[in-house]
Amino acid sequence: MFTQKLGLTLLFSFLVWLGATMFFVLFGDSVLAEPGQHTFWIHFLLLETGTFVVLYTVLLFYQQLDKSPFAALKLGIWGSAVGLFLDTFSVWNHPLIFPAFSEGQVISFAIWMVCAYAMYLMIPLMLTRKKAA
Repeated sequence: MFTQKLGLTLLFSFLVWLGATMFFVLFGDSVLAEPGQHTFWIHFLLLETGTFVVLYTVLLFYQQLDKSPFAALKLGIWGSAVGLFLDTFSVWNHPLIFPAFSEGQVISFAIWMVCAYAMYLMIPLMLTRKKAA
């Protein structure tokens, strides 16, 4: 049951990671404030709110494609694993992937990323609980 449609899960995992990475490649310099700046918290909260909405929508859509009982959990776990693995290389090679970022913005990106992956794991739990009720 858990391994059904693994190819679709891995494809979605990669596309979620690619979408987030491309967002920060294109707009990261504009939306990431360095942790010491007075605008950091407002930028951070807006980014995390947007991330929650996008992840929630993607997970709902994925559940429509994969009707297995724990589809959202499967995507949350596999998506986090795939994304964390790929983001290891993104952060490691940040001068190449995010050339416009200052060192402080790389730290802000890492802070956003950690919270985003926590949501990627928690939202499926919310959806599974909601579905069971």
